[in-house]
Amino acid sequence: MPQKTLFFLLAILVSGLAAYGLPADQDDQMEALGVYQPNFFAELQDVELQGNRAYVFGVGGLAVMGMANPESPALLGRYQPPGHPFNRFYRGAVEDNLALGGGREDLLSVMQLISIGDPILLTVFGQQGQSFEGVTLRDGIAYACRHGDGLEIIDFTVPQTPVSLSEITTLTNSWDVDLFGDYAYVADGAGGLAVVNVSNPQTPIHLTNLETSGSANDVVVGDNLLVVCCGSAGIDVFNLSDPANPVLVGNANTSGLAITADIAAGIVYVADWDDVEAFQLSNSFDPQPIGGENTPFRAMGLAAEDDLVVVADWSRVRTYRAGPTISGDIEVELERLDFGTVPMGGVRDTTFVIGNTGGSSLTVDSISVFSSSFEVTTESSFVLQPGLTQEVGIRFTHLEFGFTGTFLRIDSNDPDEDVILFPMTGDDNPDNLDLGAEAPDFTLMDMEGVTHNLHDLQGRVVVMAFFANW
Repeated sequence: MPQKTLFFLLAILVSGLAAYGLPADQDDQMEALGVYQPNFFAELQDVELQGNRAYVFGVGGLAVMGMANPESPALLGRYQPPGHPFNRFYRGAVEDNLALGGGREDLLSVMQLISIGDPILLTVFGQQGQSFEGVTLRDGIAYACRHGDGLEIIDFTVPQTPVSLSEITTLTNSWDVDLFGDYAYVADGAGGLAVVNVSNPQTPIHLTNLETSGSANDVVVGDNLLVVCCGSAGIDVFNLSDPANPVLVGNANTSGLAITADIAAGIVYVADWDDVEAFQLSNSFDPQPIGGENTPFRAMGLAAEDDLVVVADWSRVRTYRAGPTISGDIEVELERLDFGTVPMGGVRDTTFVIGNTGGSSLTVDSISVFSSSFEVTTESSFVLQPGLTQEVGIRFTHLEFGFTGTFLRIDSNDPDEDVILFPMTGDDNPDNLDLGAEAPDFTLMDMEGVTHNLHDLQGRVVVMAFFANW
């Protein structure tokens, strides 16, 4: 299965799982500071921090954001690529006045940052149809991942005329790379973690591949440790005491899909699709979750420096300050309410809990529904002091034949989650399955044309996923 297809499939799988949730009496240790919503930019994929500037890569190219006041991220400049097919950079790298943006089938764009308000394209590097993903820069030398085409090392000391120094083509599916001393570490998809000696960039040596807990799609080095993002398997932590022979010492399973990570002050921050999660690395054998923050859209990329965390949240740039939350902070430990099968005219009640994990009072202004089949049976507005919770009751009365669905909306004074929407569903068709019910037998064909019968897989975990491939 192509790696990008698998990535999207996993994203679909985790979308129905419970949202990340700390106990309601535990501070989430992420204070929301500011948000920037570009009117030209979507599908934000990656962030690089350099001083008080953030460089955001995605559809629409490269945006340079001022972070002198993280509460008010400011757009300083932008480069919009003209290329094929979506004007898209998936990941990028910045060093001094040089920026590189990689795109799938869009090669590697080389940009000059002398004029911050107007990044200038110097050249586009690569062969037609080539896909570039993660890239890192050190002293004008780029280490660029090209998926199935391996790792390429490129000299950008004269950025207008880059020179390819060497290639490692024995990799499986290279997604991202980071450096430590004379070694490059590659998140190599199903190939795990690849170790490459780059003491001489013109003659790199592919030393080994190490197994990871899941498909490796991002890698970051910090504090003599290396962290690999493994999608639905969370993050792996490797010890780099012997840089040529990293040793897997710990794993922490995140709540969703670990996509990208960064390390600052002994904490690893993970962009985990529907939230940002933080883990303390003081005991690398047992990374401890210390906090996190739900993100309203899709947390695809992030960068951390000291206590500042900048997140590419699909259609927003969000800033957070690591540490105790000063404002009220809403925590709702669910993503949907499914009432299952209810006979026509029947009634079913359920409850969920709203908590305040922040340091100030949380005001829930309203809890509302958009269908007469559903109603809130408890208070729909209240104030929660820090560490307290409130149980909310919801009733489903089946008034219409067939499937019924709507949304529950929560409005509060949480600065970055002032509106939360959850789908609610109910049904009266006994042929439709409730959660936990036994599945009927069926036969389907997989992507390779092989036919599978559910009965033949009895006793094994079976996952069905409907997904798009592009």
